[in-house]
Amino acid sequence: MVRHATTKSGAGMLADLRKILDLFEGRERLGLLALLCVIVVTALAQMAGVASIMPFMALVADPTVVTRHRVLSRVYAMFHFTNMQHFVIAVGFGVLILILVNNVLSALTTWLTLRLVWNKNHSLSVRLLRKYLSQPYVYFLNCNTSDLSKNILGEVNSVITGILIPVLNALARAVMVTALIALLVVVDVRLAVTIGLGFGGAYGVIYLGVRRRQGRIGRERLHANTLRFKTAAEAFGGIKELKVTGREDHFLRRFTGPSALFSRHMANNQIVSAVPRYVMEPVAFGGALVIILLSLMAGRNVTHILPIVSLFAFAGYRMMPALQQVFLGVTSLRFNRAALHVLHADLLEPNRHPPVASVPERIALPQKGASALAFTRAIELRKVTFRYPECSTPALEGIDLVVPKNGQIALVGATGSGKTTLVDVLLGLLVPQEGQVLVDGAPVNAAMLPGWKRLVGYVPQHIFLCDDTLARNIAFGMPDDEIDMAAVERAAKIANLHEAVGSLADGYHTVVGERGVRLSGGQRQRIGIARALYNDPELIIFDEATSALDGITEAAVMEAIHNIARAKTLVMIAHRLSSVRDCDAIYMLDKGRIVQSGTYDELIGSSSVFRAMAGGAA
Repeated sequence: MVRHATTKSGAGMLADLRKILDLFEGRERLGLLALLCVIVVTALAQMAGVASIMPFMALVADPTVVTRHRVLSRVYAMFHFTNMQHFVIAVGFGVLILILVNNVLSALTTWLTLRLVWNKNHSLSVRLLRKYLSQPYVYFLNCNTSDLSKNILGEVNSVITGILIPVLNALARAVMVTALIALLVVVDVRLAVTIGLGFGGAYGVIYLGVRRRQGRIGRERLHANTLRFKTAAEAFGGIKELKVTGREDHFLRRFTGPSALFSRHMANNQIVSAVPRYVMEPVAFGGALVIILLSLMAGRNVTHILPIVSLFAFAGYRMMPALQQVFLGVTSLRFNRAALHVLHADLLEPNRHPPVASVPERIALPQKGASALAFTRAIELRKVTFRYPECSTPALEGIDLVVPKNGQIALVGATGSGKTTLVDVLLGLLVPQEGQVLVDGAPVNAAMLPGWKRLVGYVPQHIFLCDDTLARNIAFGMPDDEIDMAAVERAAKIANLHEAVGSLADGYHTVVGERGVRLSGGQRQRIGIARALYNDPELIIFDEATSALDGITEAAVMEAIHNIARAKTLVMIAHRLSSVRDCDAIYMLDKGRIVQSGTYDELIGSSSVFRAMAGGAA
C-alpha cells in the first residue's frame, strides 16, 4: 500500500516537473540550462571547501602530519615553506579563501535564480493576459473575469514564489548534498551511508506524512483565493447600489470566510515547511556528539578522530539547511500544484473552456494599423444561426438581413428576442454555426476580422470608462503619442459633448474617475458615442445607447447622428421607438427569428405588437 502510494506520488511529482518545464520557452530554457550549470559548479566548489577542512584540522592537531600526508607534503614543497607554523597559517588562509569563494558562488546562484524566476513572473503574466485577450468573445461568456484577474495577478505569483523559487533552490541544494555525501563516502563509507539514510529517510517519512494534506489544503487555498477576488470585485463593482441599500456587511461576511481559510492554509503550509528543521538540528548535532563519545569509548586517539569529526560536522552544517530547502521545495510544490495546473491548463492546454462549435479556440489579436475592409454596397446576413454553449435553443435562427451602404436600420423586440446576439454577430464577436456574414458579397472570415473591426463603431447600453482623462476615454486603447486630438474633438462635437467639456477646468484632460463616477449618466453615454465615432467608422451600431439619456439630450444626439446619417451606415437597437422613426427599415425579432420588417409607418399599420411597443414607448 505504501509502496503504491510512493510510486504514485513520484509519478505525480515528475508530471508536475514536466509542467514547470512546459512554462519555459526557447530562450528561457537556455537560461535555465545555464543556471543548472552554475548550480553544478557551485556544488563542486562546496564539496572542495568542505574537503579542505579535514587536512587542515589534521594539520592543526599534529603539524608533523605534513610529512605523511601526500597532498600537504606536495603543497609544502611546491611553495618552499621552511617554517611549519607559517605553513599552518597559510593553509588556514587558503581554506578561508575557498569558503569565501563558495559563498560568492552561492550568492551568484541565488542572484541568477531570482533574476530568472522574476523575469518568468513577468513573461507568464504577459503570456496569460495575451492568451485570455486572444480568446473569442464567447470564451468570456463561460468564465468569471475576476477569476481570470486572479490567475494573472495571484496564481502566477503563487507559482513563482511557491514553486519555481523553492524548486530551483531545492535542486541547487540537492546537487550540493549529493556532492557532499559523495565526499563523505570517500572518507568513511559506512558513516556516510548512515548519515545520508538517516537525514534523507527522516525528511522522507515527514514528507509522506504531510503530502496528502498539503495537496488538499493547496486546492482549498486556490478555491478560497478565487472567492476572495470574486467577492472584492463584485463589492467594488456595485459600490453605489451597495451604499444605497446599506448591505456592506453581506459582502464583508462573504469575504471574511474565504480570507480566513486562505490565511490559515498559507500559515499551515509555512509551518509544515519550517518545523522539521527544529527536529533535525538536535538530531544532527546529537549524532556528532555520539560519534565522538563512541570513538573515545573505543579507545581511539583524539588526534585521529578530530579531522574526521570536523569534516562530518562541517558537512552536516552545510547539509542541514540544504536538506531543509529540499524539503521546503517538495512540500511547497505539493501545496501550490493546484495553481500550477490552472496556469498550465490556461496557457498550454486546449479546450480549457468549451468553445462554441466552429468558433476558433483563439483568435489573433488585432494588428496595429490594420486597414478597414472595403465597404461600398451592403452588409448581408445570410441564413445565420447561432447557439450559445450548452443551450439547446438557438439564440438566432435563419436570419436573413441586408444593411445597405449609408442605410439606417433598427432592430426591435422583447427582451431575449436575439437583438444583442444579432449585433454581436455583426460586430464579429460571435461566429455563427450556420450561415454567413458578407461584406459586398465577400464572407467575413477570421483573417478579415481585424479589417472588419476597423470598419465598425459600437455604442453599448452601459459604457465602460477608465479612471483616466476624457481624451484617453474617447480614444480608448490608443497610446498617448498616437491620440489624434482633432479626431477627439470632432467625435465629441458630433456626440454633443464638446460644449460640456469646454466648461471643465482641464478640458479634455479632465479625469473622469473610476467607471466615470464623476459624470452624469448622459455624459457617460455621450463619451461612449464619441468613442465609437473617433475612428470615423463606416458602420455605427447603437445597442440601446440612448436609453440612459434624457429627452432633450437624446434629441440633440440623434440630431447630430442624423446630420451625418447619409454618410454613415447605422444599425440601432432602440428602447424608445421614437428614435428609430426615420430608419429605412425596422426588423422585429422574436425568439431569434425576424418575424416582421418594414418602415415605421408600415409596421404601425400592419403590426399590433409594434403598435403596442410604440404606444408604450410614447
